[in-house]
Parts: sequence; C-alpha cells; structure tokens
Amino acid sequence: MAIDTYANLKSTIATYLNRDDLTANIPDFISLTEKRLDRELRVREMVNSDTSITTVSGTQDYTLPTGFIEAISVIFQSDPFVTLPFISNHDFYKKYNSSVSSGSPSFFTIVGDKIKLGVAPDQAVTLQIDFYKEITTLSDSVTTNDILTTYPELYLYGSLAESSPFLMQDERLNVWASLYKEAVNKANESSMKGSSSSPLMMSARMVV
Repeated sequence: MAIDTYANLKSTIATYLNRDDLTANIPDFISLTEKRLDRELRVREMVNSDTSITTVSGTQDYTLPTGFIEAISVIFQSDPFVTLPFISNHDFYKKYNSSVSSGSPSFFTIVGDKIKLGVAPDQAVTLQIDFYKEITTLSDSVTTNDILTTYPELYLYGSLAESSPFLMQDERLNVWASLYKEAVNKANESSMKGSSSSPLMMSARMVV
C-alpha cells in the first residue's frame, strides 16, 4: 500500500503496530510526529515567501506570517533591495532603542510572534520574509501534504516511535526511532545540498 494519504498512513501504522487496542491513538501519534517534524525538519517543501507586510514609518514591530517557524531571509524591498541579517535580541537592544531615529533598517530580530526591524523604517516598503512554515496537518479532510508525498517514511517511523508510552519495552521501538532519525537527517542533508544559499538563522540540523 502506498503511504500517500492520511487513511493509508493510518492503515500502515496499524499494520506495523499490530495492536487493535491502539487504533484510536494513531491520529495522536501522527499529530505528535507533525509537531516533532516542525522542530527538526528543514526541507524545501516547508519554505514559504510572504510579502503581505508593508512597513509603516516609525514602526519597528510587525506580526510574523501564520505558521512561521524560522527565517531564511528577510528583504527590505527598497531601491535597491536590502537583505537584513538576523541578530540576537541582546545585540538588537544594544544597537537600537526608541531614541534611535528612523531610517533604512539594517538588522532584524524575532521577539515572540513579532519581527522587529532596526532601525524603524522611515517609509512604506514591502517586507519580504522567506521562512520555514509549519507542516500542514493531516486529517480526514486534509488527506495529504507535501511532506507525506515526498517523505512518507518520516510520518511512518515518527508515528511508530510516538507509540512508545503504550508499547513500553517493545524491541521494535529502538528500530523505529533510529529509522526516523536517519530519515530526518537524510532529508535535511539532501535539501541543504540542493539549496543555493544557507538560512540566516539556522542551518539544517542533525537529529541525534
């Protein structure tokens, strides 16, 4: 059976588990796996570009795009465009504060669900944010997504590994956990090799 839909994924997980009493828990295993992938996976299929923010003169803070995980690049679309480097919150507040006059931003940082520009822009300009976005969660109504299509093994082995509280000392758990980690690392490495540039904030991580 191809692991290409939510229903087929659940069926395959049930076959691997071979436990009729865990059928109702399988959607939870999948959901937990998606949250883990949001933390550990960084592949092209998760990359989105948002240009919905138009800066306001004198305003430093803007709400991040929905599903934002991690910035790849932030571009202030002035003439010419300026790619803003990320700096830590500590360094940001050392460089910029309310006493600094507005102008063309030179850096950015992330505070909660906000992107903060330094300095505050002095004109209305489109802010382009290229970022890793949370995985579209699977459900009975959302039957597939790019990650399931490209990396079905991540969903399978991740969900099987999430069954550990129920299987306890089952020797299969170590195998599934190892296969999941290997699959994540290979996906991250493959995506990094196929990218022409590295993210500003984080590079593809190794799952250990």
